[in-house]
Amino acid sequence: MVARNPKVEIFLMTLFICAFIFGTIFNSVAVWVFCFKMKKWTETRVFMMSLLFSDCCLLFTLPFRIYTTQHEWHLGNKFCDVLRFSYFLNTYMSIAVITLISVDRYVAIKFPMRSRTLRSPKKAAFACGIVWILFVATRLYLELAVNNNLFRNPAFCFRKVSPRPLKRILYFTVLGSCIPMVILIFCSAQIIQTLKKKEKMSMNEEKDIKKSISIVKTNLVIFLFCFLPITVVNIVRFILESIGSNCVLLKQMNDYAHVAQGISDLNCCLDSICYYFVAKEFWEKASLFPRFKKQLIQDQTQESSM
Repeated sequence: MVARNPKVEIFLMTLFICAFIFGTIFNSVAVWVFCFKMKKWTETRVFMMSLLFSDCCLLFTLPFRIYTTQHEWHLGNKFCDVLRFSYFLNTYMSIAVITLISVDRYVAIKFPMRSRTLRSPKKAAFACGIVWILFVATRLYLELAVNNNLFRNPAFCFRKVSPRPLKRILYFTVLGSCIPMVILIFCSAQIIQTLKKKEKMSMNEEKDIKKSISIVKTNLVIFLFCFLPITVVNIVRFILESIGSNCVLLKQMNDYAHVAQGISDLNCCLDSICYYFVAKEFWEKASLFPRFKKQLIQDQTQESSM
C-alpha cells in the first residue's frame, strides 16, 4: 500500500505546484479585498471569509505535500499531524461553506419575503461558527483520543499505509461529503427551476436570469469536479478493503485516491470563481482594477436576482 507510483507522484507534484501558485495569487487578492476594502458585513462576506480561511489552511500544507511526492517524510509525526489537521479542515469546511452558500441562495430565491428574517450576517456567522467548531472538535478528538499508530508509517505523511478499512474515512465521506452534495444538488436544482419560472419584465431581466442560472450551474459543476471523485473513490476503497481484495487492486485504488485527493485540492484555486460569481461586492471594492471596475459591476447585475 505504501509503494510509490512515479507517474502518480509527478502528476501530483505538478498539480500541487499549480494549485499553490494560483491559489496564493487568487487568495491574496481575496484577502486584500475582503479584509481591507469591504466595510459592511453581509451574508456574502461572512461566507466568503470562512471559505477564504479554509483555503489558506490548504495552501499552508501544499509546500510540504510537494516535498512528500519526491521524498520520504523526515519532519516527524507531530508536524505531520498538524498538516493533516489543517488539510482535512479545508476539505470538509470548503464543502460545508459552499453548501451553506447554496442554502442561503435557495432561501433568498425560493422564499424572498421570509428571507428577510431568515437571513442576516449574524445568522450566517453563527452557521459558519457552528460548522467550524464541529469540525475542529472532531479532528482534535481523532488526533488526540484515537490511536493512529496502526495506520501510520514514519516515512510517509498524507498517505494511508494499512490495507485495513478505516471507518472514520467512511463516516467523513458520508456525513461531510455525500449529504452536503445531495443538499447542494437539491438547492441548485430548485434555484434553477425557480428562476426559469420567474416572470420576465424586460429583456435585461431575462438576460440577468440566464446569467444567474449559468452561475449556479458553473458553481455546481466546479463543486462536483473537485469533490465527487474523492467521494466515490473513498467509498469504493472502503468496500474493497472490507471484503479483503488482493493487494494489486488495493494499490491501484490507492493511486486513484491520491489522484482524486489532488484534484480536490484545486478547490483553493477554483473557489476564486465563487468569489467572482457570488460576491458582487468583491468586484465593486476591487479598485486595483479601475479600468475594469465599471464593466465588472455591470456584469454582476445578475446578482440582483440571486
